[in-house]
Amino acid sequence: MSVLCTGMVLGVIVGTTLAAFAKVSRFGQDLLIVLSSMLNPLPAIAILPLVIIWFGFTSVSIIVVSAHATTWPIALNTEMGLSTINPTVLMVGKNLGLDGFRLIREIMLPAALPYILTGLRTAWAFGWRTVIASELVFGSGGATSGLGWQINNSRYFLQTDRVFAGLVVIAILGLAVDYIFRLIEIRTVQKWGMKRS
Repeated sequence: MSVLCTGMVLGVIVGTTLAAFAKVSRFGQDLLIVLSSMLNPLPAIAILPLVIIWFGFTSVSIIVVSAHATTWPIALNTEMGLSTINPTVLMVGKNLGLDGFRLIREIMLPAALPYILTGLRTAWAFGWRTVIASELVFGSGGATSGLGWQINNSRYFLQTDRVFAGLVVIAILGLAVDYIFRLIEIRTVQKWGMKRS
């Protein structure tokens, strides 16, 4: 989980930066379109061999591939959220004296929050799958930790119960994270009337 969280933090930083740059400049918009068209369809696990060559069988390799998996859902959803803000709402904020960071914090981010949450939820799922798949590969490469490694190691010794235990843990963690996202959605998006309960 710590590896995934580190990868997601990097993905959030890169994705949000790309989305903000796309919002403020035409070059940024073109850059996001080109990068997302090239790199978004590229499965993160497909770049794992290259990353292993660069960083070896370390957690840095898994962090890099999970950051790749999480960047694009965040960037594309955040950019979409920022682009669909009602111009009238922005003008009202400016008429109230909001500008710069206050306009972003008090108007733009709350208005784009449904898209941002969707991006984070999708990024979590992509990142989680990538981490497990990477650990399955690392399991055959000598790493000694993680659910993917545990499942792969149990396969070698025909320990079906342990394989199922790993799958159940993955499912339970998925349910727990989805519940956290639902709580955030209820306390923000639904509470503010942006989505029906």
